[in-house]
Amino acid sequence: MSYEKRVCVLKQIKKGFSADGGALSGAVYAERLGTELTVTPKILGIAPVKDGRYALAVYAEGETAVLELKGNAPLKLGDFPSIKAGFAALLVFLRGEPEPVAYGSCGVAPREHTALLAAFTRAEKRKKEVPPPPPPPEFPLPFAPNAPVVTPPGKEEEARPFREQASAKYDDEAIAAENYFGGAFDGDAAALHAGPRDETAQADGASADADDGDVLFRPRGTLTYYRTVCEKLQDAFRRFPKDDRLKAVFPQSEWVQAESALLGVIYKEGIPQFLCVAVPAQGDPPAEMKEHGCFVPASPYSEEEGFWVVFQSADSGEYVTISDS
Repeated sequence: MSYEKRVCVLKQIKKGFSADGGALSGAVYAERLGTELTVTPKILGIAPVKDGRYALAVYAEGETAVLELKGNAPLKLGDFPSIKAGFAALLVFLRGEPEPVAYGSCGVAPREHTALLAAFTRAEKRKKEVPPPPPPPEFPLPFAPNAPVVTPPGKEEEARPFREQASAKYDDEAIAAENYFGGAFDGDAAALHAGPRDETAQADGASADADDGDVLFRPRGTLTYYRTVCEKLQDAFRRFPKDDRLKAVFPQSEWVQAESALLGVIYKEGIPQFLCVAVPAQGDPPAEMKEHGCFVPASPYSEEEGFWVVFQSADSGEYVTISDS
């Protein structure tokens, strides 16, 4: 294993860094065993600093390394070029822009310190270039096997408010933007558990339309059932506070807290797909939800905390059960 040893004498470049106010002097001893270089600075009377720090640049065969000065303690560099032909050392004070303090060289190393000073500029620049933070992790949506699958809309549709999307696609009196939502039934959320209302007569005593009878014969894609409860839904969304606890499960939805239950509308491509009632899960579902209620976890990290949710088709009013999904 080869052994090399060289020494260079440091000469002051800038005044003001000696403890006694005189000229700064010293030497740097370099020993290379194999490919490992050990540098030992011997600097006399260097002034201590409170703000900033001293560093040493070492040059050999076209390669420069920057080391933080630790008094006169030896500094090691692994896999450093040979110093047989000579080396150079530059002492620098770092606080903002690097300030050269003393420089020395031997052999064929550069006679001017400017070549080594550029190494400090590059090192400081790398420290300031902070890499951008990684993107936030994409947490999985809670697994709700009993809930009907809702196809999320495209990005362009997501950016538009639900009411604007719906009114754009169903531009009539029954589902115009100003008359879009419906919700709690006369302030009593329990009324939603009663299922589709009897459509044999209208409020004004007139006969119901043909498509408002048996849910099996109501045409799909017409929002027939949604229209029958639209006014009450709108009143509920106006009177009750907004609730976002189920938004993590159904991003394309809107909910309000109506007394002891949540009332919600789930959308597909901005159009109502399901009308829902949800209550926090505390053991078994309430009696009125046992037949049609589905358990929906509120978090992807828990299978115990969640809601019992009843889904009704916005078209027909049919309950959506596990087998339907």
